[in-house]
Amino acid sequence: MKYFIYCRKSQEAEDRQILSLESQQAEVLQLVDQDNDIEIVETFIEAYSAKAPGRPQFNAMLDRIEAGEAQGIIAWHPDRLARNSMDGGRIIYALDRGLLRDLKFCTYSFENSSQGKFMLNIIFGYSKYYVDSLSENVKRGQRAKVRNGWMPNRAALGYRNCRETQRILPDPDHFKAVRDMFDLLLSGQYSVAEIHRIARDQWGYVTPIHKTMGGKPLSRSQVYRLFTNPIYAGYVRWNGELFPGAHKPVVTKAEFEQAQVLLGLSPQTRPARRCFAYAKMFTCGACGRAITAERKRKPSGRIYTYYHCTRVHTSPRCSQPSIEERQLAEQIDRFLDSLHVPKKIADDIVAAFRDLPERDAERQADRMRQSEATVARAERQLANLMDLRLDDRITDAEFEAKRRELQLERDAALERARSATVARGKFEPLELLAKFSTRARSLFEEGDNAMRARVLKILCSNPQIRDRRALLQAAKPFEDLRKMRDCLILRGECDSVRTSSAARNLRPLTKLSRKPDAIPSAEMAFLLDGKEPAAPTALDA
Repeated sequence: MKYFIYCRKSQEAEDRQILSLESQQAEVLQLVDQDNDIEIVETFIEAYSAKAPGRPQFNAMLDRIEAGEAQGIIAWHPDRLARNSMDGGRIIYALDRGLLRDLKFCTYSFENSSQGKFMLNIIFGYSKYYVDSLSENVKRGQRAKVRNGWMPNRAALGYRNCRETQRILPDPDHFKAVRDMFDLLLSGQYSVAEIHRIARDQWGYVTPIHKTMGGKPLSRSQVYRLFTNPIYAGYVRWNGELFPGAHKPVVTKAEFEQAQVLLGLSPQTRPARRCFAYAKMFTCGACGRAITAERKRKPSGRIYTYYHCTRVHTSPRCSQPSIEERQLAEQIDRFLDSLHVPKKIADDIVAAFRDLPERDAERQADRMRQSEATVARAERQLANLMDLRLDDRITDAEFEAKRRELQLERDAALERARSATVARGKFEPLELLAKFSTRARSLFEEGDNAMRARVLKILCSNPQIRDRRALLQAAKPFEDLRKMRDCLILRGECDSVRTSSAARNLRPLTKLSRKPDAIPSAEMAFLLDGKEPAAPTALDA
């Protein structure tokens, strides 16, 4: 009788279950050698899952059996032939029609009878049950892993899978590269296409090698998917839902949302052909649109650069006129001059800042001693109150009312004691503010376009252009520092800034020390020292 040999493994990857096919062929050939009546027509070897119908080699084998080229199949086990109802039913139906007369297995003896077909059908059904049960167990494990905050499949770019802990950890070779790409996007100075070119050409970045995959530059679509993947903000996306992750995020939640806004505002951003000195810094003071730059060549051959509203290319057109680059540069230069603090004054102001905490510490220490005395007195009164109640000298209602009153007084005193603790580092942002005001002009003049945009963003909020004038309103910390600088110069106190009158001039700035978010200290530190602030290791859910 003519037979087909069929061997199958479930994993399609070449390096997975490779020994399974070799062992199956060895067992089947050993079975063939024991029977001289077996004539092998062809051997079918397939790496395809039998969970669902659609195996090419299996279907081709059954088609040739229906054509009469063979009458039997030899396999290692029945589950190699079918793990779904359609393929199993097709084999049983071929046996019923007589097209398939015999089946031989290394681990099971088949008899072509009603009882044999019944038992074969049971084995096929159990094989299907095993696959379905395994799928449910795997899904249950994946859901549990997701609820615990871990990605259950292959780690995203910038992370690696840890076999020991079954978690994803930052990849030391790729985590920083992903953060650098996010920094370029969040600066607002680069499109996704530009970031893709920088990572590919300047950094020479290639994806991590994973067996036969990786080791190639990122494609532009991969960069887009990277910027929209919430895993980098500390979330795990599974089956369309977001779960709080337990891994270390690349960016904060606010930075990720800002990145989505930047991607949504310009979905068709094209790479910039020219670089302009003040591009992507201003908005139109009339309509709020972005300001763009355009280069014009006069008949004389001279080249001029003009800045105008982007709404001139759409309808209705913006009526604001354009401004020439030299005029805009002069106005920005005057603005930087108005905020410049001479180094001598800045040093004296910093020295005055360092003296203030000492005087402030004495006042806070007095407040703390008073608060501690109030807490001790309240504790004694609560103890005495308990003694009065135990002696039945006051009623329960009187006891509860007085106890609540004393507890409120004690808690208020404790709160005052905690707030009276002197934070000696609270004046450090002010010192950084004075240092930045001294170097802001040089940073702007010597930096590239991205550096200029970051400096201007720190110095003023929402810079606009209207009627050929740059509307540059200094941020409050720099405005207060400018007023104090002018006051000191008018009073002639440059050399005696530590006097009591100078201390009074510091009061507007010392109020800012109670609001640390009002001073962009992290951004200023990065521009001055080139040290990026450390990213947080956790994200609020």
